[in-house]
Amino acid sequence: MRKKVVAVAVLFLVVMAGPVGAWSLKDLLKSTADKALGLFKREVMPVDGYKGLKPGEGFWIEGEHFWNPDYYVQLNESKVYWSYLIPTDVDVKVRVWKVYFGIFAFPVENDQYADIWWKKAPVGDGWIGAFFVRGFSWRPGRGWRDAEKAYIAYNLPSAQDMSVENTTALQNTTIQLPIKVENVTFRHLIGGLYLVKRG
Repeated sequence: MRKKVVAVAVLFLVVMAGPVGAWSLKDLLKSTADKALGLFKREVMPVDGYKGLKPGEGFWIEGEHFWNPDYYVQLNESKVYWSYLIPTDVDVKVRVWKVYFGIFAFPVENDQYADIWWKKAPVGDGWIGAFFVRGFSWRPGRGWRDAEKAYIAYNLPSAQDMSVENTTALQNTTIQLPIKVENVTFRHLIGGLYLVKRG
């Protein structure tokens, strides 16, 4: 909890700092996200890449063979808690699905996915975590406020079960993924089985 509060305080100070030289607002926000990612990489986990998601969106981690499931990481919630003048907490929730043949899905039930802000949560033999949120109200007050987007970082230590068409092996044995953001809907069939509809 202490690390989470410190991370939020650092984020607040960086965003509130005035722009330097001829920086535009876009440059300032990009720099802020980069600084947050750098701190996340040092404090939490190595990172192969990251993607900004809006609630309801997600990205695929595709399996190598038909017997290797795809993983779909879907952002459910992105919120910031304000204590009058400063943000003091962030809550980022995701849901992870195992998808077979691109048709059938099973939700991966894990309490760790209920809060991935500056924490690690497993996806296959890799990890995900959220390091930055943006698009929320800065007005003074108290309570939770929705954030428009959360930036989800991922680390996948093994390329063994990943699709070679979607991965680039790096020298340090990690992999890079060209990630595509998609809206996917799941229709319940029976028990833990769902049907997948992409697009």
